[in-house]
Amino acid sequence: MRKEYLKEILAGKRKPALEIIMDAYRGGYPITGIYMDVFQEALYEIGRLWETNQITVADEHMGTAITQYVMSNLYQHLEIADVRRGKIVMTGVQGELHQVGANMVADVLEADGWDVTFLGTNVPTEGVIESIRQHGPDIFGISSTMFFNIPKVIQLVEAVHKEFGDSIRIMLGGGAFKALYELPKELEGCIVALNLREALDRTRRDLSHPSK
Repeated sequence: MRKEYLKEILAGKRKPALEIIMDAYRGGYPITGIYMDVFQEALYEIGRLWETNQITVADEHMGTAITQYVMSNLYQHLEIADVRRGKIVMTGVQGELHQVGANMVADVLEADGWDVTFLGTNVPTEGVIESIRQHGPDIFGISSTMFFNIPKVIQLVEAVHKEFGDSIRIMLGGGAFKALYELPKELEGCIVALNLREALDRTRRDLSHPSK
């Protein structure tokens, strides 16, 4: 299924791509499984193909855009767990234009029982701080795909600590952190989740306070 889906999105075929996913969902494939096994892995492969010059940046953007389209159609069928785990505010740093990865994390954690506020990406620090103040999350998630945005992640983490102290746990994710041998000292204490499974496992194990 993942190979067929990848073929369709690289060909720019939105409707066939959507039909593959909806057929899987109607056949009993759980939505979180589709996110982890199909969307995530297909986009990893698209990234690899682009990095090795086997596809163009336009192809990469097209595959990502079609996946966002398919996700938006699938989201309406998302079933939310009965357990309530807490609140999350999630964003990307200012200047970060890649949104789909953070969007997938937001959807998967929402299905797992988190009350998720997803701000999108490229949000100014002042707006992020105001949203955290407004929603009072237990976790603040930051996504960064590009390694050169790590300094902006540090700046945002420092701004959140300055405003809220240690009252909010911070979770980091995205391709930028796969390139790090170790976290910069400014990010010590943050939780890192490099993929959807890690985001699910870490929030369940270390961060949730489940209640009905």
